Amino acid sequence: EFEKSIELQPENSMLHYLLAIAYLEDSQASKSWVEIRKAVLLDADNKRAIQDFLNFWSFFDRKGILNVGTPEVEVLKLLGKPDGQREKKGETRLTYGFMWLTFRNASLYALIDTRGLSAKYMTAEKSMKFHLGAPWREGYRMMNSTNALTEYVLPDETVQNYQQLFSTQRLFKLGEQMSAREMMNRMKGLLEKSHQVEEWNVIEDGENDVLYEWRVAKSDKSPAQHEISRMVRGGRDMHRLGYVTRKLPLSNADREVWINKLKSAELILAHPETAKLTDDQKQELANQLKLKAREVIEKQLQYIREGDVASMQPYFTERVRKLITKEALDQAKKQAESATPEELVHSIEMLDVDGTLHAKIKMKNGRTLTTLIPVNGKWEADTIWFK
Repeated sequence: EFEKSIELQPENSMLHYLLAIAYLEDSQASKSWVEIRKAVLLDADNKRAIQDFLNFWSFFDRKGILNVGTPEVEVLKLLGKPDGQREKKGETRLTYGFMWLTFRNASLYALIDTRGLSAKYMTAEKSMKFHLGAPWREGYRMMNSTNALTEYVLPDETVQNYQQLFSTQRLFKLGEQMSAREMMNRMKGLLEKSHQVEEWNVIEDGENDVLYEWRVAKSDKSPAQHEISRMVRGGRDMHRLGYVTRKLPLSNADREVWINKLKSAELILAHPETAKLTDDQKQELANQLKLKAREVIEKQLQYIREGDVASMQPYFTERVRKLITKEALDQAKKQAESATPEELVHSIEMLDVDGTLHAKIKMKNGRTLTTLIPVNGKWEADTIWFK
């Protein structure tokens, strides 16, 4: 009956929703999922369809299929043919209803809930620079109309089942509306409403940068856990870093380790290559890049000596990556034995090329070693510097 009605009114969201319910009651979940997606695409205000869409999405999430690194083929196997597909700059974007799934190298990279999401906030102005190191890995990445969240887990753990988890969160617009201390107190109020808080402690207080911790008892919602967090006001947005453990009690030594990790994180410009920087800011960026470039060159000299093509290639743009071969590295071994990072990276000259900053690396003899250009949030060399 609904199928015939849809033939007459294919743009009617409610009819697609009713057909989805009929399929679900008939144990045809795959067909129901297709119709639910059509319903929410046709009417963004169809609340009943949206709720059932989110029920499906929650099921997929519990399966772990939406975690970072899931092969694209596995996602397609469970979610089915997407409503749309787009290829851009080495990324694939699949659309399911109002959800976007972004893939890099055929693996899931991020989820985006497009409902009410402003393009303005999709791009960060500032971000928190921190170092976790091995064996931590990205487990989940999500953006919606209010925030961008990335969660990190340890090997053999997932965001659905973990003992330790580290997260970084950017809360849109809140940096313009309140201080970091006020945001912390707001989160305290929310936590007290949903959990039995056994401890709340402000480790380092500040108006725009605050470090704090809390412990909650086991409940029907979650296990007992201990979290140490840092809240930083970043101009437009608010930034939060947090470490949570369910391996209790947290030892004093481990607590100090995580306090120091959080304290060492820095608020930086997210995209300095496209930001309008003052001369002083450009010089500061050049100094940072010089130190980083020397670290990278030291690694590359080692890769040349070892003939490690796979480790060498990611530091260069796609345009020249194919030129990095075993033969090319063998020819450069003599150079690698005598060269030093300090000689190869003497200074950095920042250049504005069509509104984007490029970094020209100058050697001690005044010649150009290579030029770094921004690619997907990192700097890559656009020429082969070794011979």
